[in-house]
Amino acid sequence: MKKIKNNLLLIAVIFLLSLASNSVFAAGAEHQAFVSEKDTTSQEKVVCYEVFGMDCPGCQSALEKQVKKIDGVANAKASFKEKQVIIELKPGAEVTEKEIEERIKKANFTPGKKIELSKNEE
Repeated sequence: MKKIKNNLLLIAVIFLLSLASNSVFAAGAEHQAFVSEKDTTSQEKVVCYEVFGMDCPGCQSALEKQVKKIDGVANAKASFKEKQVIIELKPGAEVTEKEIEERIKKANFTPGKKIELSKNEE
């Protein structure tokens, strides 16, 4: 009986680990899909910021709406799972870090540090 319980526990742990790894890979794929949507012929710039305080899809949506209001922002994609927002700027746009941080605060979240994206992500 004890051996059966141990085997069931092992199966449960493996199942939970596989679920956790799938969500991590899905979040990474979502980020890559957003970055890949860009038109590669234009000169858009993509920036990413840590954001603290998001803990649901509604938070994500609220932050995206606020950031998209900035003049010069072409698109924004927030992720409460990754605790970040990826912002695509229009070609030639002059958007300051202060403007972005103010919008994050206006959406009632705490801005973190700017995350540098690697060249293959841009």
